[in-house]
Amino acid sequence: MFSNIESTLFATGVPSIDMNRIRNIVHTASRLSPIGRIAARSESSETRTQYFEQRESPSVLAIGGEHKPGLENVQGVRRPKSKGNQSDFISTCPTNQNPGQDMLRPSMVRVGGPLKSAKSKPGGYGQFGGRFVPEPLMGFLHELELAIEAACSDPSFWTEYQAYQRAQPTPLLPAYNLTGLASGTDEYGSVATIWLKRDDENEYGTHKTRNIVGQLLLARRLGRRKIVTDCASAKHGIFTAKMCKQLELECVITIGAADALAQVDGIHAMVMLGARVLTASPPSGNGTLRAAVNEAIRYLASNHDTAYYLPGGPIGPAPLPDLNRIFQALLGKEVMVQMDEAIGCRPDALVAAVGSGSGAVGLFGPFVTDPLVRLVGVEGADTAVLSAGSPGVLQGARTLVLQDHNGQILDSHSISADMNISTVGPEIAHWKTIGRMESVLATDAVARAGFRLLERYEGIRPGLDCSHAVETTMRIAKELGQGKHVVMLLTGDDSGKSIRSQLVREI
Repeated sequence: MFSNIESTLFATGVPSIDMNRIRNIVHTASRLSPIGRIAARSESSETRTQYFEQRESPSVLAIGGEHKPGLENVQGVRRPKSKGNQSDFISTCPTNQNPGQDMLRPSMVRVGGPLKSAKSKPGGYGQFGGRFVPEPLMGFLHELELAIEAACSDPSFWTEYQAYQRAQPTPLLPAYNLTGLASGTDEYGSVATIWLKRDDENEYGTHKTRNIVGQLLLARRLGRRKIVTDCASAKHGIFTAKMCKQLELECVITIGAADALAQVDGIHAMVMLGARVLTASPPSGNGTLRAAVNEAIRYLASNHDTAYYLPGGPIGPAPLPDLNRIFQALLGKEVMVQMDEAIGCRPDALVAAVGSGSGAVGLFGPFVTDPLVRLVGVEGADTAVLSAGSPGVLQGARTLVLQDHNGQILDSHSISADMNISTVGPEIAHWKTIGRMESVLATDAVARAGFRLLERYEGIRPGLDCSHAVETTMRIAKELGQGKHVVMLLTGDDSGKSIRSQLVREI
């Protein structure tokens, strides 16, 4: 798939970087205390800094074109054209005329063939985001900001990225059987067409390959050859370990003790690929993803001169959430182009499971500015950060967290390791707070039922995270009705069996 179009890489119109201006911004930020304040990006054309005093959670851990009509009948859907390659979805980041004003984010649209780069709106995440870290980590974060600017403006970086991002754009295909099941009849046309973005076809089934590859290449450019990353589902850690081995980087993976115990085969696979695995035990995060993130930040603090922290999601202090979105947003841009090629219009709704928010940021990001596209995030009933969380500080950023009245972090629970976390990325929190994104709760029983539906009717063994979103996707298909289109992000199977089978083929 996507093999007949020559590679194109947008590399024009990049203005020069005013390094003196950037140094002044960095110098100003370095004199500020990182605890208790958030540096918010300017909402105007001038470069200015605003501060929000920390009032919530005093005792929270601080380190830690024209819209064309849709199809009238799903049976008439044209399948996505088998043309194009990964480079069709790659562009250099847009560079502002005032590069110090706004962190760079890619925003690509197809205009008459090649992808063009469009400027993203200045501004941050409203009341969320910031940098709440120990002083030793400020140097690494400032260094990372400048590295993002330089790499995104360098066409050779994206050429290298294309070479290592071996997973071609994953298919976007209509789920005929699931659509028919949602209609409750044999008439597919009574409900919206359900499309599945098949990120389960990435290596090991991880939907985070875009971000992992991009950040590892950035770390190598910085000369930081010791990578520390957190993971919940072992598939993400295995892919990171494999890429580190290929790039000759040292790999340290932190995982909660409870998650490690449930994925022994996955831990063994990481070790086989040369990774050092650190398990994080209670009481920090109850041995789940929260504990893994805390442990990764501790490791970075102890090795801040040599280590590079690669978060598994869009969490942590600035600019880590921005960096995650730069690469993960390629997922949503793939969907945008594929839908245009298949049916000539954008989807009417997008659905993704929400843990820390990596999949949601990637899928939703390019569509946020389009009010005609519904964005629906599905979270676990016992990890209801978007529904029941409140503003607080956790793991280096101000965001929504599960906490008690004293600001102490509450434990979460989910059948999916990737969704078992008491916080969410600050950008996701912002979208929810301003009403741009809807949130829906799904119980473990609903997730199990979703897993069985996809396995039985589509012949797919999905991840338990995206299984939470199946029922919601079918409900939205009914709400939207005939001629509309809803896309659901599909992630890969978390079981050790699928991981072992791929390792056997490759090792």
